[in-house]
Amino acid sequence: MKKLVSLILVFAMLVTCFSCVAFAEDEIKIMLNGKALTMDQPPVIVNDRTLVPLRAIFEGLGATVTWDDSTKTATGIKDGKEIKITIDNTVAKVDGKDVTLDVPAQIISSRTMVPVRFISESLGCKVDWDGTTKTVIIESAQGAIFELTFDGLSEFANNKDFITGATYDAKGVSLTDEYDHTTGEGISLKLANRTKSDHRIKFLNAFKDAVVGETYVVSAFVYAPEGAEKVGIGTYSDTGTANAFSPAANKEYDIAANKWTLIEVEYTHKDAAITQVGIDQRPASVKCAPTLYVDDVKVVKKAVSAPVEPESTTLIPVTLREGKRPTPSSNGLGKTYDDLIFYDRAFETDGEKKDSETMFNALPKNPKVMADHSDMVASKLQGSEASLASVEKVSVEGMPFTEALKAKVTGVPKYAYNTQMVLESLEDGTFEDGDNMLIVFYLRTLSAENEMQMGQVQLIVEQEVAPNNKVLKEDVKTFAGAGWKKVYLPFVAQKGYTRLCIRLGYYVQEIEFGGYQILNYGKNVKFDDLPTDTVMEIYDKKDLFEKDIDWRKEAWERIEEIRRGDIKVVVKDENGNVIENADVKIDMYDHEFKWGTAFNGNAFSETEKGDKYREAVSTLFNTVVSESSHKPAEYLMNPEPAKKQVEIAKQLGMKHFRGHTLVWDRPLDRTYDVANDEWIKNTTVTEELAKLTIANDEAGIDKYIENTIKTLAEDFKGQLCDWDVVNELLVNNEIRTRFGNQVLNKWYDWARKYDPNATLYINETGIVGQPNNQKVENFKVVLDYMTQNGVDFDGIGIQSHFGTFVSPKAFYDELMEIAAYGKEMKITEYDCSFDMNAQDPEAEASFTRDIMILAYSMQQMDGFLMWGFWDGSHWLKNAPVFDDDWSLKLSGEQYIDLVYNKWWTQEDGKTNTDGTYATKGYYGDYLITASKDGKTATADVKCYKGNDNTIEIVLK
Repeated sequence: MKKLVSLILVFAMLVTCFSCVAFAEDEIKIMLNGKALTMDQPPVIVNDRTLVPLRAIFEGLGATVTWDDSTKTATGIKDGKEIKITIDNTVAKVDGKDVTLDVPAQIISSRTMVPVRFISESLGCKVDWDGTTKTVIIESAQGAIFELTFDGLSEFANNKDFITGATYDAKGVSLTDEYDHTTGEGISLKLANRTKSDHRIKFLNAFKDAVVGETYVVSAFVYAPEGAEKVGIGTYSDTGTANAFSPAANKEYDIAANKWTLIEVEYTHKDAAITQVGIDQRPASVKCAPTLYVDDVKVVKKAVSAPVEPESTTLIPVTLREGKRPTPSSNGLGKTYDDLIFYDRAFETDGEKKDSETMFNALPKNPKVMADHSDMVASKLQGSEASLASVEKVSVEGMPFTEALKAKVTGVPKYAYNTQMVLESLEDGTFEDGDNMLIVFYLRTLSAENEMQMGQVQLIVEQEVAPNNKVLKEDVKTFAGAGWKKVYLPFVAQKGYTRLCIRLGYYVQEIEFGGYQILNYGKNVKFDDLPTDTVMEIYDKKDLFEKDIDWRKEAWERIEEIRRGDIKVVVKDENGNVIENADVKIDMYDHEFKWGTAFNGNAFSETEKGDKYREAVSTLFNTVVSESSHKPAEYLMNPEPAKKQVEIAKQLGMKHFRGHTLVWDRPLDRTYDVANDEWIKNTTVTEELAKLTIANDEAGIDKYIENTIKTLAEDFKGQLCDWDVVNELLVNNEIRTRFGNQVLNKWYDWARKYDPNATLYINETGIVGQPNNQKVENFKVVLDYMTQNGVDFDGIGIQSHFGTFVSPKAFYDELMEIAAYGKEMKITEYDCSFDMNAQDPEAEASFTRDIMILAYSMQQMDGFLMWGFWDGSHWLKNAPVFDDDWSLKLSGEQYIDLVYNKWWTQEDGKTNTDGTYATKGYYGDYLITASKDGKTATADVKCYKGNDNTIEIVLK
């Protein structure tokens, strides 16, 4: 009977055990660093926790393990970390500290089983669970390649152990015993006096032992007495390189007040330029935590069996070099003139071409006249800002009409329709729905204050009442000084659409209209047979598509002569003996020539857009200029963006930053509303300067402008390569008109005084290769004064905003007229506003190619900057390189092919018997590597025009 009772009790105990323990053979797998963990007993699940054999997990993780049978305690030690775990005890010890377990270690089937997650995480591993495959995944850290506990340190020095970013004062960084994570009684690093969320500390040499291609877990513990939002940990490169500001990898965490919090990010080390671990808050808009404490900074290798290379997210393929900005990779195209990118296009012959006048003359001769010149003359100026324009009748000779209407626009309204001419409406009863009508008139632009030197109006045929839908809305543009343009605008009539308007409010401009008619051809003429002509064409674009063009070939030959030179490499051993047959690699990594872009607030953006913007700048350019932040009124009111732009540009690897501009002598009516005694907000003329101008206070103006120049020049002294001292002075000359050209002497003298090493420029617009361009002659008058009267200037900037296609050769000829003054030159703001034409990306790309070739072929040309490179941040929404969704444009392909392929030197060869390897290369910065018999040395050299460019490399 006793035996039976005993058997029943044993059976009951076993049933109880089976209710909480599940034997998991053929169900749960343990994967350690990508391989199955070998165990002499399968895992079991106890109260939802996976237990594994003690010795298998400890030894699998590289720990030594001992067993004390008297206390039933196992001890595992790895890299100085000690874990003690006792059978049936829910309290374990890690480095002497108690840790409570959900499930204790226990003996099952004569094997000691321990919680796999507790053991693994205590030894610094990452543990995941894949429920679909019932797999525990353990990734071992395999030891730290970089670690900072700060314990035992007596100093932690700026520029030795760390650097700061975003203008954070390094004096705020100190060792402290106020709080400690490592032991609770040691040292941590205090980041005090943080006033901006992006105030950043970066720990140096964190990846000196890292292997390119390996993945690392970067971690730290952060303590914030007041809590902190979005504390980020990221991986960075050195100042002046691509990831100095924007981390290669980053992750943000919210930090609870008074609690040490682990922050970590995984990073695959693809770029040897990444050398630093940084901590800050991101984005910059979050509330700044004034004090943070950092401890236990660590970089550990993440062990995986087969790391998958992540798909590249770069905008274009790039070549990476340690400590240098990335550059576009070779596109595989050839490097000669014959390898230039051209596009196939057939042009109509003169006999095939059907021009607008021919089409018009073929129309019936008796259309119904719906409106004529008398209706235009009787038009009324309307709109909420109609006072910005005036109209008058003027006499005309040599045209099919003797009288024209002259419109003068003296200010630019908020909306173009706020300043418009409204004609007498069409009468509904005089036409049928669907009648094909044609507006015919003549337009000429006398003057226009814009970069393209183009006048613009817009013709409207719309509903009389809201919502004022339109059957015609068409821009018409003509060049200033280029004469009359006959305009044809067809539209399909619709009942109720009878209001006729001519919008004027696009620019400060003077324009004339004549010969105005609206002709109704009814339904007897097809709409497609009506001419359309709104563009003053001055160039047929044929040259852009033809390879065999003399002026382009001649420019290419000049480039070969003035932009390339001999490079000679001499390889020696440490005893001075030349080494024959050494391998030499010539690797150009930047140009001496300044290839650049305008730079704006997207550089600060902590968004995907901002990341791409910074990446594009760093990859494509070596020079930037601020769009607005250096303009005098903008800077005096808010200097921080300009300073931050300069800092970010350096971090992105920019070699040069242009200053734009010290003085912008804008007309008073653009900067101050005298009638209402109110300053008009703008970036160029402050309210104080405008009031001094109204008072005609020359002494006060001088004092104010000198102080402005002093402030800007001294704040950026030594940081900018150039200053535009004056900008667009032909149409912006309020003070110069009042007090004479001698103001130029003062302005340039002050600029020289306060930044003696900057190259001082005059920057002008409207010089764009158009026929009869009075702008060139007017500019030469100013340059004559400056050169003949001792104005101390060094350079001439030509903005190069093109409003329509012009002959590149005509533009080059204008540049050569300017080059005759013997000054350094730059293209400072290149872009194209071809919006009035049908989109023609092939023509735009070809035009960009030829303008670049001609500019680069000029001896005095020192740089070529575009006024923005991305449609998503461009004043005309038509930038040269990327469209709005970051797709590379054809013109962007041309830019990259020229700058980083055709005019880019990558050579290799062997030294001859005298230890010399010689080649020709484009002037720029080079890494030149020589190697022989296992010895290698690299020289970082500037092979610039005028240098000897003989490089000696010693192999040791």
